[in-house]
Amino acid sequence: MRNVIRVLMISEHYWPTVGGVQRHIEGIVNELTARGLRVAVLTATDSPTAPRQEILKNSSIVRIPYGWDHNPLLVALWMIEHHSWIKEHDIIHVHDTIPLVFWYAPLVLFSPKRPVFATFHGFEEDPVPTMYRVLRKIARRLVRKCLCIGGFISREYGMKCDIVSLGATELLPLPRRQREGAVFVGRIEEDTGIIEHVNALAILREKHGISLKLTVCGSGSIRQDVADMALSKGVVVEFTGTIDDPKEIMNRSEFCLAGGYLSILEAMSLGLPVLGIARSPLKAAYLRAVLEQGGPMSIQTSPEDIADEIARLIKNPGLAAEVSERGTMFAATMSWKRLADVYLALWSASS
Repeated sequence: MRNVIRVLMISEHYWPTVGGVQRHIEGIVNELTARGLRVAVLTATDSPTAPRQEILKNSSIVRIPYGWDHNPLLVALWMIEHHSWIKEHDIIHVHDTIPLVFWYAPLVLFSPKRPVFATFHGFEEDPVPTMYRVLRKIARRLVRKCLCIGGFISREYGMKCDIVSLGATELLPLPRRQREGAVFVGRIEEDTGIIEHVNALAILREKHGISLKLTVCGSGSIRQDVADMALSKGVVVEFTGTIDDPKEIMNRSEFCLAGGYLSILEAMSLGLPVLGIARSPLKAAYLRAVLEQGGPMSIQTSPEDIADEIARLIKNPGLAAEVSERGTMFAATMSWKRLADVYLALWSASS
């Protein structure tokens, strides 16, 4: 009789592609395998040369044929063809809407009563298009219970979240480096607030006489626009491209300008004050979720407010040290071990 619990994680993207969802899944997979569970990840093939199956840190990765994930009919046929293998797993956990609605849904015909779980991460666009709201509600109906990364999801999408979390981060502090400048980790797109952050640093220099270099870890469609704007405003910006683990760069920075939850938690774990700009009601709700969980981040509504807050922290080292300590203490409660416990509790509550 088999005693090892077999878990199948299904995600649109996974290693070696880089992103917050991918790192979230990898962290959970590593923790679960360390506890003796057998975990596999089913994902798309992001490169025609990528192996269809491989082992990564004691977990297996199975990939749908290259390009098939963009064709609902082909991916449905693949899932149906491999439904016996999928059903071998004791727990099926799907990450986000697309794999749930367009990949897994056809298998409901074969296993209508099989419990399926989900994690919903972040938001797709700002503002959220009506179609995404509809798809998330459909996806929620396909699963027994779900974990939402950020309390804003239930309010913004009008769906029930059984458990709410911000995710997790490593708790291994790096040797403290000489810190200067600010860091932003995330997509270089208009809806992430990167443009407002560059404007804030320009105001910081003009209004307060403080010049901070900005290091941007990420990629996106408006990279050149951001570079041109920074040059015109006298803000020094370094683009590193997408980095699998930006913590070393964070460790050399004095401030973190908020991107996503993972970068916020990582910055706090290193003692960086984190500042975010609520450029829209959705982004405000997204950032407030950190405050709701007890995270000490500063949320402002304009580039000038961000500039004023940075200047206040620089001119008041005692306040900056207090914010740093509170952030480190908060991040210490957001371990992968704790998040793995959340997943296990979600699954056991339905058994």
